Amino acid sequence: MRIFLVVLLFLSLGGNAWGATFKGKVIDADTKQPIEGAVVVASWLEETTTPGATHTRLKDVKETLTNKKGEWMIEGLKGREGGNITAIFTLLTGTYYTRTPEFIVFKPGYCSWPAGFTIDACRAKIKPGGNDKVAEGENVELQKLTKREDRLSTLPSPVAGENALKKQREFIRLINEEHRNLGLKEIHY
Repeated sequence: MRIFLVVLLFLSLGGNAWGATFKGKVIDADTKQPIEGAVVVASWLEETTTPGATHTRLKDVKETLTNKKGEWMIEGLKGREGGNITAIFTLLTGTYYTRTPEFIVFKPGYCSWPAGFTIDACRAKIKPGGNDKVAEGENVELQKLTKREDRLSTLPSPVAGENALKKQREFIRLINEEHRNLGLKEIHY
């Protein structure tokens, strides 16, 4: 019976291995027109619990550019939300589980998502309000920026982790494009 419960728990936690297709649209917050050439980055962290702390590590990162219609699509793991049962399971077994993906959306000259929530020029118009909404396909609305200081404040950074930079070539290219637009040196990651 005990083995059956462990197998059942493992199978219920194993749902994070299932693939998913994440897709959506990036639009201008004012005009509601599609934004072509924005980069959408999805990253997945693995998590485990030990007696003293929770530990995470990068599992994967993928990127794509929006098309003329502002649409994007990334295939990856569905992941799962953690919780007390998941934490206890990883503590007892020493295994990791894959969390739901986290997203970054960036186009030079616009608020980046989600970094834009930290500056006043973006906060009122940037949407959606949560990572889960991006994963569900809700439109990402980016505010066009005109002030240099606002553009500096919303500059994102690539996702860090082993071999992660190699998988973010377009993201890094656009970050460096914005650096040039602002009169900054390019960053060589």
